[in-house]
Amino acid sequence: MKTNRIRLIALGMAWLVCLVALAGVPKRPNPPKLVNDLANVLVNDAVLEDTLESFAHHTSNQICVVTLNDLEGYEPSEMAYRIGQEWGVGDQRFNNGVVLLIKPKTATSNGQVFIATGYGVEGVLPDAMCRRIIENKLIPAFRNNDYEAGVWNALAVMMPILKGEYDAEELMEEEDEEMSTTELVVTIILLILIIMWIRSKADGFGGGGGGFSTGTWGGSFGSGGHSSGWSGGGSSWGGFGGGSFGGGGAGGSW
Repeated sequence: MKTNRIRLIALGMAWLVCLVALAGVPKRPNPPKLVNDLANVLVNDAVLEDTLESFAHHTSNQICVVTLNDLEGYEPSEMAYRIGQEWGVGDQRFNNGVVLLIKPKTATSNGQVFIATGYGVEGVLPDAMCRRIIENKLIPAFRNNDYEAGVWNALAVMMPILKGEYDAEELMEEEDEEMSTTELVVTIILLILIIMWIRSKADGFGGGGGGFSTGTWGGSFGSGGHSSGWSGGGSSWGGFGGGSFGGGGAGGSW
């Protein structure tokens, strides 16, 4: 009798632990959706949904965008992984799901964002690449409260990489080279301007307007807007496939 009671107590505690673990994690949408704007910050979420469904249909890779007003005490990474795991984002055979989690900034809390990658795409979309997407694509737009532009900017990088059109490592190396070249050019221009100014002062001229402008540089990961290159076609993507998540990805705040 005592043994049965102990078993019942243990079973009850196990259920309680499970309930606590799942508390705060939004339920998987039914019918399934790849864009779940629970914070109501995306204006044209239907267009995003159509684009991501078409992408999933043609590549089997699933990118799930989720916005939440409250992380319910979870770290952004933990919430993103739990959503990916509980919802089964990605194909079960390939674990090729990605969760883009966004917690908008409010008057009382910082904004939070995290890109969680499934086991199967961690190598294709490495943590360093996720971090650059967040810092150079997402957060600059989010700071202007343009969440939709940030998402589109991120997708314009993520989708070609997941499709195999670009290699993330090569893309990052190219960006680093472009940044080094740009920094060198800007430095040379500044030195020329300083020398011209010094000479004009020494020769008794009034300095005048140099007419030089360094301009802006919009390399591979600039913050400008992009088109994803994918248009929806009403293709059926078949719903979540039971993908698994480990610990890949990166996050940021603003």
